[in-house]
Amino acid sequence: MKEQTVGTVEEKPCVKIVFFGDSITESGRNRLDPDDLGVGYVKIAAGKLRLLYPDTNFCFLNRGVGGDRTAELLERVQRDVVDEKPDYVILAIGVNDVWHRFTVGKEVTPETFRANYLSLVDTILATGAKLFLIQPYMLKIADKQRMRPYLNRFNDIIREIAKEKDVVLVPVDEIFMGVTQDIDPAQFSADGVHPTHRGCRYIADLLIKELKKCL
Repeated sequence: MKEQTVGTVEEKPCVKIVFFGDSITESGRNRLDPDDLGVGYVKIAAGKLRLLYPDTNFCFLNRGVGGDRTAELLERVQRDVVDEKPDYVILAIGVNDVWHRFTVGKEVTPETFRANYLSLVDTILATGAKLFLIQPYMLKIADKQRMRPYLNRFNDIIREIAKEKDVVLVPVDEIFMGVTQDIDPAQFSADGVHPTHRGCRYIADLLIKELKKCL
């Protein structure tokens, strides 16, 4: 009797996507579990991408940490991004660089913000990964409007860097400002910053729209 041979199926290469940011990205993830995606836009985007591209072996990593500013991301970009050798990186940072000025008195000047953000972009691009920049945003809720001039300046800087480095900008702030002209902003965020489930879905859809152009 002829002996049967069992062929081995090679696993497809992993397409690794790292989400790097603050609490908007972290969104309840278990930091003790490196594979946990949280319950926010990261998890939603991951689920939708798997449905859209069932033949792609995605590896998603949520590396959001609540309260972080650009300075804190610089301290951990080597460990959380560079060492992971990603194919794609989603950078979502900046709102705490504004918010902490008003809440804990930690001022970040436009010059410091630009230097920090540019350093993050350069470090990530040096890995060879495709980079996507998600705009920080604030909706018209509570006291957030007094912070708006500072956020606008920082978003101007992000646009300049995106153009200078030829990287994709996901204009979340601009689009939220538009849609909330006719829809109650609280539908997307109760406090103007942290997204509701609907807000998370909206961010995920905006991101996927850009990712689909290169996946």
